[in-house]
This record gives sequence, C-alpha cells and structure tokens, in this order.
Amino acid sequence: MLNWISEGWLQGVLAAIAGFIIVYKSIPVLIKVAYHKDLYDKPDGDRKVHTRYIPTLGGVGIFIALILSFLFSGFAGSLSWTPYLIGALTGLFFCGLKDDLIGLSPKKKLLIEIAMVGIILLGSGATINHFGGVLGIYEIPLWLAIGVSMFTMIVVINAYNLIDGIDGLAGGIGAIASAAFGVGFWVAGEIELAYLAILTSVVLIGYLFHNFHPASIFMGDTGSLVIGFLLSVFVVQFVPLSQTIEFKNVFGGASPILPVAFLAVPLYDTIRAFIRRIRRGKSPFDADSDHIHHALLKMGWGQRRTVAYLYLAVITIIATAYVTTFLSVNLSLVIILLMTVCLFPTNGFKRRLLSKLGWDIESSFRSDEYETLYEHLREAQEKTSKHRKQEPRKKASFEA
Repeated sequence: MLNWISEGWLQGVLAAIAGFIIVYKSIPVLIKVAYHKDLYDKPDGDRKVHTRYIPTLGGVGIFIALILSFLFSGFAGSLSWTPYLIGALTGLFFCGLKDDLIGLSPKKKLLIEIAMVGIILLGSGATINHFGGVLGIYEIPLWLAIGVSMFTMIVVINAYNLIDGIDGLAGGIGAIASAAFGVGFWVAGEIELAYLAILTSVVLIGYLFHNFHPASIFMGDTGSLVIGFLLSVFVVQFVPLSQTIEFKNVFGGASPILPVAFLAVPLYDTIRAFIRRIRRGKSPFDADSDHIHHALLKMGWGQRRTVAYLYLAVITIIATAYVTTFLSVNLSLVIILLMTVCLFPTNGFKRRLLSKLGWDIESSFRSDEYETLYEHLREAQEKTSKHRKQEPRKKASFEA
C-alpha cells in the first residue's frame, strides 16, 4: 500500500481525472449524435416517468471513460485477469448497445451475460467458495461455488438494470456501491481492485452531471450492463476478503454480508417487485411500475426527492453495516435486512402506522411536480388495486 502511495498515486489520480473529464465531455457529443440519428427513449405514458424524448447513449461514454482511464492508470497491468475483464466488458457493451439501438430478446441477452460471467470466472479464478458462517455455512465445494458465483453475478447484473428507472438513481447507487467496495478492497490490500472500484465511482459521478433530474441522457442497457457486471465482479472478489489478515483485523468476518448492504437498493427492489408480481398472478419478469422508486413517486415525492432519499438510505445502511462488523455475521446480517425493510417501501403498512401516530408522511414530502408528471403512475396504481379486488381467488391462491 505504501509502495502504491509513493510511486503510483500520481498516474492513478491523473487517470481518474481523465475518466471524469472523458465521460463529462463525451456526453454532450453523444446527445448530438442521438438527436441526429433519432436514438431516444420515448415516453410511454405507463411505467416511464419522463415526458421528453431522452437519448440512451450515456453508457457509451461511461464505457469509453472506464476502459481508457483504467488502462492509463497503470493498475490494469498489475491485474493478471485484466484481458478477461476487458473482453467481458466489451461483450456486454455491444450486447447493451444492440439492445438500445435495435432491440435484443431477453433470452439472447441472458445467454450473453452467462457467457461473459463464465469468461471472468475462468480468467480470474475467483469464486464465492466460503460464506464465513452465514446461516451456518462455511466452505463449499468448487462445483457449487461456481454455480453460486454465476447465479450471484447474473442476479446483480439484472437487479442493477431494473433500478435504472428515474433520473440519477442507477448512476448514484452505482457510485455509492463502488466506493463502498473500494474501501473494503483498500483495507484488504487489494489495491488494483480498490482503484477500479473508486474509478467506477468517479466516472459515474461525471455521468451524473448529465443524468440527475432533469436528465439530458440515460445510460441505457449499454451502461447498466457494464456497471452491473463490474458490481457483480466486485461481489465475487469481495466475499472471500475475510480470509485475509488485513481485512479481518478491521472488519472481522463480515465480507460475505457487506455486499448485501452495498447493493441494498437493487437487491431489495428486485425481490420486492418479484413477490408483488407473483402475488398478483403475473410473471415475475413482467415489466411494470412496481419498483421502489415508483412507490415513492406515487406518494408524490418527485424524482429529486426520491433519488436523494434512496441515496441517503443506502449510505445509512452501508455505514451501519461497516460499524456493526464487530458483531457476529448473522446478527449483522439481520440488522442490515431490518434496516432495509424499515427504510424502503414495502406494502404500505409503515405509512399506515405513521398515519395512526399522527404523521402523514406522503403530505410531508410531497413534491409540487407530482400532480402533473406522475399522474399516469397514480392511475396505474388505481388500476392495479381494482384488478386485485376483482380477482380475490387468484390472489388468495398465491398467498396460501
């Protein structure tokens, strides 16, 4: 670590600055290209909350900035599996780009994700093979570790993709999570991974200057697949860190559970959306306006307020997770899960409880933009409630 500070810090800092500038300056160019080529995400009056045509090429700028700045940093050469990482990221970049431009079937996209995950697992040799006593599970056999690692990475990639629904959410949550991973890697002495995580955060902050509400560009699947993949790589590399002396001396055996806190928003959002869809008798993979950011918008919070709250909530969860690492891993995990349920929307029972106590949380945080911009989401909510009332037997069968 001291060697890096004395010899490599200048090149690393310059590379990070370059990454920020590249994404910040490239976005306006990409916006112009989108206008000339009619490459927009168009409002649909249903799930989408934007009312203007917004370009979806932000992921191109993110990808270029990440790759060039990481290669320039000097750390890429120190990471033995960098060629596999660059190759997998490039494959997902073109997968997302095709989906943004002309469309790609979910099955083909999933097959490409599985292939790229296989490449990085093969190249890095890292797997989630030790749970450190979480739920009484310790070391698992290699064949199972490979399956768990692949499943985990696919879940993270797609969960991150699902939260890209309002201005600034995916970019901000990705930046916060990457920074949190970077802290753990740094403590463990994994300097290359720490740098890559912090660089990811810096690039996303540069992107957010164009994506925070009102957004002038979206990252699209091009960006969400690239960032989601990087986050999934960080998870696989992070979980075994408690087996290192440096990490264990500071954070104990918490490395298997900390990623749950870092990725609390996408993981909780995906689980919640799947459960609600299944209870309504729908496929868990059907698109709808049932995500946690939609729930907050339906309460009238507005995009800025919703995103700011979710930023603050996940930072609180991450800070609590790091602070409680002196506890047993299972107790710390319970605290993380309880905080997540308490801070994020569930099924409305917390609002009803607060209302009985005299606090109308919806009125307290309602934004002026609610009545016009999110009227279609409120109508969608009313339709869903009406549909559920008309099909009591179907609902009961799933609850049973």
